Amino acid sequence: MREPGHSTTQGRDDTAVLLLHGLTGTPVDMLYMKHALVAEGYKVSAPLLPGRGTKPSDMFNLCWEDWMTSALDAYDDLAREYENVVVGGLSAGATMTLDIALRRKPSAVVLCATALGMGNPIAYLAPYVYRVIKQVPSPASDLVDLNAGAKCYDPAPVRAVAELLHGIGLVRRRLGEIRCPALVAHAVTVRYARELAGALGGPVTTLYLDGTGHAITVDARRHDVAEASIAFLRRAVTVPQRAA
Repeated sequence: MREPGHSTTQGRDDTAVLLLHGLTGTPVDMLYMKHALVAEGYKVSAPLLPGRGTKPSDMFNLCWEDWMTSALDAYDDLAREYENVVVGGLSAGATMTLDIALRRKPSAVVLCATALGMGNPIAYLAPYVYRVIKQVPSPASDLVDLNAGAKCYDPAPVRAVAELLHGIGLVRRRLGEIRCPALVAHAVTVRYARELAGALGGPVTTLYLDGTGHAITVDARRHDVAEASIAFLRRAVTVPQRAA
């Protein structure tokens, strides 16, 4: 029996996809992509990560390894049943995807608006102040589609930002070790995405978008992100044809 918070659907016999939501979001971040992948025939797992979907204070005592333990458990759950496991994520979920790729052997990764740095320099103070300043107002939304419906914590837990910075530090220096096929999709400021695409050790497909905010799996270009992801997986993951 699967843990609460795991949304799983039946799909291709050989391939499953694990989708990880953003820093303080929920699986709603990946809902459109999940539905598109399910329609294509993939099995999809979109777990609710620890401390999310309740209240911001539930993240005060959680660290990067708490998040990763949950994500790795979900990955291993799929890997026991499926020959190919693909991992994808949005923002911090994409950073976690990189860490999974360093600890496991996914068939491919889908990296959507990967968090490899912070746009607001003040965020870099989080590791030094989170024990005193527990939460701060969330940044203003940059969603283009105001009906997108994705919800994140407001106020934002400062500890969560500190832990994301820790995770970024873990993966950023080891990007060349990730050799599976990767889709790098990004919008808004693409400097980090270009750095990521250039540093990964395997074949990379890029998708740079305009007309959307940071949450590209949710916002106005979500259809393009989903379609590009499906096209990428068709090329990157070859599923043997079974005899009739």
